[in-house]
Amino acid sequence: MGHSRLFIPGPVEVSPDVLDAMSVPMIGHRTSDFSDLFNSAVGKLGKVMMTDCVCLISASSGSGFMEAAIRNCVRDKVLNTICGAFSSKWHDIAARCGKETGKVEVDWGMAVKPDMVRKKLEDGGYDAVCVTHNETTTGVSNPVEDISKVIARYPDTLLFVDAVSSLGGMKVDTDRLGIDFCLSSSQKALGLPPGISVAAVSDDAFDRAEGIEGRGYYFDILELKKMHAKGMTPYTPSISHIKALDVQLGRILSEGIENRFFRHARLADISRKWAIGKGFEIFAEKGYESDTVTCITNTLGVDLKKMQSMMAERGYGMDAGYRKLNDKLVAEGKPTTFRIAHMGDMTADDLRDFLDALDEVLAKMEVA
Repeated sequence: MGHSRLFIPGPVEVSPDVLDAMSVPMIGHRTSDFSDLFNSAVGKLGKVMMTDCVCLISASSGSGFMEAAIRNCVRDKVLNTICGAFSSKWHDIAARCGKETGKVEVDWGMAVKPDMVRKKLEDGGYDAVCVTHNETTTGVSNPVEDISKVIARYPDTLLFVDAVSSLGGMKVDTDRLGIDFCLSSSQKALGLPPGISVAAVSDDAFDRAEGIEGRGYYFDILELKKMHAKGMTPYTPSISHIKALDVQLGRILSEGIENRFFRHARLADISRKWAIGKGFEIFAEKGYESDTVTCITNTLGVDLKKMQSMMAERGYGMDAGYRKLNDKLVAEGKPTTFRIAHMGDMTADDLRDFLDALDEVLAKMEVA
């Protein structure tokens, strides 16, 4: 089978040397060789996450650490900020973990604003606030920095940030923003195969966990921290993924983290200008557009499934719209959306090749 180059919001294309790193011979996970590898990876991870906090690695998707944050660090009540499917997931996880859940909810495509969070926190009693930095569903980047300033006024309220589709592509300054639990997944802007997640956890979050019963087993962050200090994990890790993580983080730091942010911002600009130039519209609220994924309103009424199929024939894997979002829009009598992802190790030339192919497809579909 031929390989379709991926322009979807995860999994993303993975560089050959990173894939090669996953094929090296196994080592024992209770050996000094593994500890050396683990310590190398978490040391680089701290630089990418801009933190001196303990950085944890789990053989799970980011959803695992979302649950870990709730179970380990919320005593009773958590505030969820909701602007799309993935921010909604955190609210669902909290409810399923038996926590009282408040929410700040905006229309999909809009960003959560600091004043909305401030007004809700005035009700009192929230142990934590969950914020999705980059809502992959809608291409909205929430103003985490401004929201963090609001939460800083409530010293007993922790800040949890989902950086699944931003870490490695957009700035996530964990320590400066006072983020207590910052989590991400491997398969998006970090540019790795799916299968592991990472988290930076503050001392305040670990202190909170000390007083909470029912933290669970696999995601007990105190157990993870204890073994982290030994350069190990409590359970058998995905050694191949950690090897790939170590290699890829090295590549990210060699590129220069600020250079990487600039490259993603440039890719986002190319994508948005293309969409507007074709007569489409950007779905995300103006001023809050993501730099890793552009969500485009299908104002031209293109047959998105047909477009996706024709792009596949040209060797490109593309998104035909997030189903839950498009179902919602159809029910409201509004145009659907599709997304162009521009994250990971993608270059401007890669994106332009993709857009040139998309131009050809749209021309054959008789779209101006």
